[in-house]
Amino acid sequence: MNQSPLVRWLSSQFVSLMKLLTPFLRRPRVDEITTEELARLLKKRDGNFVLVDVRSDDEINVSMIPGAISRAEFLNHQDDFIGKQVITYCTVGGRALLFAQQCARAGFEARSYRGSILAWCESGHPLVTPDGSPTHRVHTHSRLFTVPAGYERVY
Repeated sequence: MNQSPLVRWLSSQFVSLMKLLTPFLRRPRVDEITTEELARLLKKRDGNFVLVDVRSDDEINVSMIPGAISRAEFLNHQDDFIGKQVITYCTVGGRALLFAQQCARAGFEARSYRGSILAWCESGHPLVTPDGSPTHRVHTHSRLFTVPAGYERVY
């Protein structure tokens, strides 16, 4: 049985619940960005934003969205990004929301990419390795998540 649709739905509900609880948890509200909006921003390359992959090093070492930097790189050089919008992503959106809230609390304009790298793959967009080489491999964070045809799942 393919559990991925159920797991993705549950993950989406977790993100929705976190957004509802935001005021009670004293976390800042952050807006979301869609796949289409992110693709347009990346195509424009205007430099007014930074795309931050908040996944683990093991996940990032498999692939990332082109133009992204790691969470560690962002934290080590965050002064370089003052005045830029911070867009965060992970596997399905939960960790992205939490880190976007952390960035907003630190004074950044932040947005989270709900659906994250799996939504990016569902739309057929490219991935790259950390050195910039094209790849179709994607770390799913869990064996319960699947990837669309044309991509190879790693977990």
